[in-house]
Amino acid sequence: MARLKRFLMYGSWVLGFFIFSQIMIYIAINTTYKYKNVEVTTAIITQAEVKATSINGIAKCKIKNNTQQAIENKYVKVECYSKNDVLMGTKYIKIDKIETNEEKEFEVKFNYNKVNKAKIDIIDEIPKDVKQEQTISDKEMNIAMIISALILLINFG
Repeated sequence: MARLKRFLMYGSWVLGFFIFSQIMIYIAINTTYKYKNVEVTTAIITQAEVKATSINGIAKCKIKNNTQQAIENKYVKVECYSKNDVLMGTKYIKIDKIETNEEKEFEVKFNYNKVNKAKIDIIDEIPKDVKQEQTISDKEMNIAMIISALILLINFG
């Protein structure tokens, strides 16, 4: 009976440490994102924000169709720039259809280093030389983020 209690105690310690680690990793990763400057060049986008770390980021925009016709087969173009105005990369989000007075939110993740600002616009079609990777959201670097969060916690925690 004492042995079973000991295993249950060890199991609860491991489970507790796992839950604590996940919470601390989540906090460490999400507090490293900083809001960046956004330049919107169209009146249809009502709200836009870009958050980035030194290695990746997220661009979110809210589009409200305040025109008299539906918006379809267009793209949201997100250009990411460094602090020296060097284009780091461009992402495209396809807009299938937005009816009149309808509002939709779009999000794209990018893995560009040291993004300082972004320009967001709506375009009719994407250029022919655009790669497939530019039209989809980049995958999160989960393992790299977990390792970097652990290093941060060990060094500064």
